[in-house]
Amino acid sequence: MFMVKYYLIGAILAFAGVLLSNTLFSQLIFAWLGFSLALVSLAYIFDLPWIFRKKQNGSIPVYIRWLFIPFLLGTQLYNAWARKHDKVPALQKIDDKLFLACRLFPSDIANLEAEGITAILDVTAEFDGLDWSAESQQLNYLNLPVLDHKSPAAKQLTQAIHWIENQLLNSNAVVVHCALGRGRSVLVMAAYLLSKDKSLTVAQALEKIQGIRATAGLNKTQLSALSGFHQAGTLTLTPSIWLIANPVSGGGKWPANKAEVLQRLSTHFVLRILETSAQTSAQTLTQQAIAEGAKTIIACGGDGTLTEVANEIVQTDITMGILPMGTANALAHVLFGFHTKLIPVGVACDAIIAGKTTKVDSAKCNGNLLLLLAGLGFENEMISRANRAEKDDGGQFAYLQALWQAMNRNEVLRLQVQFDDQASKTIDTTSLVIANAAPFTTVLAQGGGEPNIKDGLLDITWLPPQKNISSNMLSLAELALSGLTPQAKPLQSEHTNAKKVQISAAHKLDYVIDGEVFSASKLSIEILPKSLNILVN
Repeated sequence: MFMVKYYLIGAILAFAGVLLSNTLFSQLIFAWLGFSLALVSLAYIFDLPWIFRKKQNGSIPVYIRWLFIPFLLGTQLYNAWARKHDKVPALQKIDDKLFLACRLFPSDIANLEAEGITAILDVTAEFDGLDWSAESQQLNYLNLPVLDHKSPAAKQLTQAIHWIENQLLNSNAVVVHCALGRGRSVLVMAAYLLSKDKSLTVAQALEKIQGIRATAGLNKTQLSALSGFHQAGTLTLTPSIWLIANPVSGGGKWPANKAEVLQRLSTHFVLRILETSAQTSAQTLTQQAIAEGAKTIIACGGDGTLTEVANEIVQTDITMGILPMGTANALAHVLFGFHTKLIPVGVACDAIIAGKTTKVDSAKCNGNLLLLLAGLGFENEMISRANRAEKDDGGQFAYLQALWQAMNRNEVLRLQVQFDDQASKTIDTTSLVIANAAPFTTVLAQGGGEPNIKDGLLDITWLPPQKNISSNMLSLAELALSGLTPQAKPLQSEHTNAKKVQISAAHKLDYVIDGEVFSASKLSIEILPKSLNILVN
């Protein structure tokens, strides 16, 4: 707090200047100076680093610069003078791929490149980040705003140590810097060393740093905070979460959103990222993660990818999260609501960070896991006829076009169906859907309203044959209304609930499970109540 008195004295003298000045211009100058220093004083008294409004890319808004010119100009000049007369280099290596530095300038870029540094952790609140680090795609940048001579909050330190660990796991060399590389950055570096080596004491961690950077030293407030965090167990890396990503889902949504996902999650978790390929499925990668002790696995892709991952997790104590990056993302809609259609990555990341879990139902269809639904007739044709290129170009419009074509053909299926232990019966239908879960946008599954993923029951909806496409459209409209309003009862469709469903026919059956196409002589479907632990918001 010793800095505060100087800012307060400066503010008082400036306001006194307002009273003693004879001209409006000088009064305005003194008032500006006094107001700026008074705000800075309040920021230090109440520990409000956000007062400088530093953005995620390290920039400080222009209006803030103008407001705080008296303070910022003074700190800039002192920082430049202190750096010029510093006894140690601006940048020093503390450990393998770990560096400490003072505030970085464009003149430091060559040194960063020479050391192979590709990640910058900036713990200043009052200075703009290095423009090159904020804009270049070659660098990862994180700012945790902390006032000079102050300590980061517990949450900030947790974010810092996880972010550093993730950068190192991805072979990125990391530099941590504050204004002069003496206090705030030293505290963060010591916190990371303590998180990695539980045998270290606070004194030993600081000795290691000071043995290299002689000017490094914490004030009493910072040392007390670091010791408190260490004793409380705050400086602990969480167990790794595994992220299984399908790069081609949704026309390449994972590559397009990867940076945002890593930015959101890398400050909360240690991330292990595996990507599928033509040779390696999501199911295989999930098995690999489980073999290496994964307790939380995040499936990133479309509903088919999610089902592949869940197939290895179902009926275990492993927790599953989802990052919806497919075309329809129906499961995300069920779990998170309609707003996931607008900001799918943000909503899903919020759920992962919150860490709240619930148990949901799944089902088995001919031995294959079913999270959403199995469908014959219209549902099958809609999925099977919408090819990858059409989905990449038109998104969900590709499904609508395929559904329109299926209704035009109006092909009737004659099926033998048995619900639970009831007697088998013959059903003539153009569409039969057996749903564990389905959002209201999955119209063909809405015969009894929106299915409940936690009720331990399958929802079966089928459409009797209609004369023409107009009648089929009316049937769909009724189902859509039923999905939106539980009181609406569709007249041109049938619905029932069951725990088991058996389906057969005189011919081979083409059907879909969660967006994947299959073929068999008969179908056997059974609900698995509360069989999957899943992260929800």
